[in-house]
Formats: sequence, structure tokens, C-alpha cells
Amino acid sequence: MALLHAMRRTGRRIAAAHLNHRLRAAESDRDEAFVRRVCGELGIELIVEAAALGSDAANLEERAREARYAFLDRAADRLGARHIALGHHADDQAETIMLRMLRGAGIAGLSAMAEAGPGRIIRPLLTLRRRELLGYLGAIGAEFVSDSSNRSPRHLRNRVRNELIPTIERQYAPGFSRRLVELGRELREADEFTAAAAGRELNVRLNALGHLELPGFAELHPALAAATLRSFIARRIGTLRRLDRSHVRALMRLCCAGPSNGNLDLPGGWRAVRSYGTLTVERRIRTIHEPYAVELARSGPTEVEPAGCRFESAIIAPDAAPVPGNLYQALFDADRLAGVLVARTFRPGDRIAPLGMAGSRKVKEVFIDHKLPLAQRASYPLITLDDRVVWIPAMVRSRHALLSAETQKVLCLKACFRTR
Repeated sequence: MALLHAMRRTGRRIAAAHLNHRLRAAESDRDEAFVRRVCGELGIELIVEAAALGSDAANLEERAREARYAFLDRAADRLGARHIALGHHADDQAETIMLRMLRGAGIAGLSAMAEAGPGRIIRPLLTLRRRELLGYLGAIGAEFVSDSSNRSPRHLRNRVRNELIPTIERQYAPGFSRRLVELGRELREADEFTAAAAGRELNVRLNALGHLELPGFAELHPALAAATLRSFIARRIGTLRRLDRSHVRALMRLCCAGPSNGNLDLPGGWRAVRSYGTLTVERRIRTIHEPYAVELARSGPTEVEPAGCRFESAIIAPDAAPVPGNLYQALFDADRLAGVLVARTFRPGDRIAPLGMAGSRKVKEVFIDHKLPLAQRASYPLITLDDRVVWIPAMVRSRHALLSAETQKVLCLKACFRTR
């Protein structure tokens, strides 16, 4: 109400928006009726909606907040509004900082609410105390109503507001709320400085795929490294809500100490995945790769859908064979290639006899050497003959059925990956 009256006196075009959460029965309807009456008397355009939050108590406050902000965005879009002005004041700021301190927030969290942002949000009253706003309403003779749930000790914020901070102010540190707000302002300035440096670091480290390049990351100052990770997560997910200090520390360990193929679950159904020298953030969807074995045609294409790959085969004359060196194709002496060529998934214990080397190697070691992400190994195609691995596309060709002076026919096999 104080914000509404103050904004009206600026002479700017304003409108009001009220969301009836329907959480306090008749009192919620009383609030809506009061807002409608005041806006009607003042000649202020009003948009009203009712929320449908359900009766489930789980995360009710969070769901109510998300519904409220989504409603404000819709209302602003409908009105073509440049700003969404909220009535948060200095006591709200102090309570928020104290709550986040109790929950273990870091610098970014303790900097609390900004006077502007995110997006169109502004908070014109953030430097004013509750008692000053009440004094203003009394001076202009303006009415207001109170939310009875703000007095309930069931909510932690109410206990902080009505019990903890007043006790500290009264018995330990007069002016404590004011100092909390000052601390939040200083931390916000420090966070804004660090965030700007992190933004520059992130722009340098983002590759063409939007992945975070990790070489040299462990040498960054810890504050800059942590801020860069927060900036990366915010850019990928769109929010840092529910990402706390423990998540950032775990991400730091993953990026700096490994493992080189590791992952970490993040709030909101997201997952950070490290694949050697890069970090990605993706939706946490459990993918089950079923084993497959697909016989390859000796002439023409063969689709291997589970691998996201198509193989093209052709029998050609030796003098038409392309120059070796492209690991996405393999040349075999067709007459020495008796049996069925099969593209199949990796099996524990698979080995290959690499061209140019004596003995054999574990296929798993080849995957590691070529830094194939762990998530891709279960579906990556191996080309086998009588269950012997003769080619790992884009990686290693075996010594089996090599071309020689006696070769009469050449089997040219090409791998075409759709996504790699």
C-alpha cells in the first residue's frame, strides 16, 4: 500500500497487480476485495488472478512464490510495463540475509535482494524501514490490511522476524538490522565485481558447443573459479535458485580434482558432467543403452540407430582405393575378410590388435586414450568379424585383413556419425 500511494504521487503511469493465493480462505478474499476497492477509489488499473496451488503442503511457499512472479510477468507483458515494482523494504532485506546466513549461504546469497533486477524488477523501498512505511501511511491517512500468517511461528521467516532479530537487537546488538542491510550491500558490491570478472573468464572458456573448457581452471583464484561456475550454471539453467555452497564446492572438486569422467547431480533435475577437459550441464535423464549387434552389408548403407551412425560399404578395385589415413574409413582385403561383419556394443574384456603395434590393447584403454565420454561408451560401435574387434571407427584399425600386393578386391567401409 505504501508503494502504491508513493508511486501514484510520482505522476508516472502505473497499474497494480494482485494474485489471490487462496491460502487463507476468507482472509485471502478480503485482501482481494480491499485491493479492488482501493484501486477503484484511486483510479488505478488493476489486474487480478487467482492461483491454483493445490492442498499439498510440500514446497508450498516456493510454489506460491513461483506462481506470484509468473503472474507479475504476465501482467507486465499485458500492460507493456517497463518495470515491476515490489514493496520489499529494509526489514525484509535484513530477514532475508539472516535466513540465508542460517542456511549456509555464501557471498552471492548473503548479498540478498538488489534494488534493481533480475529482469524488470525494481525495489524502490529497499532502504526504508517498516516503521517508516507505517509512519508514511499514517501521515497520508491510507488504509492497509495485515496478513495473519505473518504472525504464525510455524514459518522460520516469521520466527526470525518476530523473535530472533528483535532479541538480538534488544539484548546483544542494537542496530543489528541496519548492520545486516549494510553487510548485504557491501557483499553485493563485492559479488558484482567478482561476477563481472567471472563473466569475462566464462566467455574465454566457453567453446563452440557451450561447454566449459577446464585446462588451467585449477590455477584460478578460488573466488573467481567459484563465481565462474555459478555464472556458467546460471547461463545454462537460467537460475541459481537452490544452488548452495555445497553444490559449488562439489563442482570445484569435480573440475579441479576429477575424476576426468564424472558427474554431479544439481537441483531442479540438472546434472553437471565432466568429460576430460570440459564440463557440461544437462537435464538429468537416465539413459539405458541396450546392447545391439547389427550385421553390416558388404555393399551399400547400413543404419545403426542405437549408435547414431550409418556405415557405407563398397567393393572396389585396389587402384581405386583411397589413401589410408582417414580413421572414419577402413580398407580391408575383401577375400581375407571371410565371415560376417557386425557393428556391436562394447563388452568387458574386448581387445583389439592395433595396426602399427605388437600385441593387443583393451578397447576400454582405447576409449580412455581418445577421451570418449563415459556416457557414450556404452553405445559406441565396434566393428567385429567373428566377434574379433577389427575396427573402432575414428580411433583404431586392427592388423586384420590388411591390403597387400596380392589383394584383388578391397572392401571400403565408412562410418558417418550423426552426432558426436
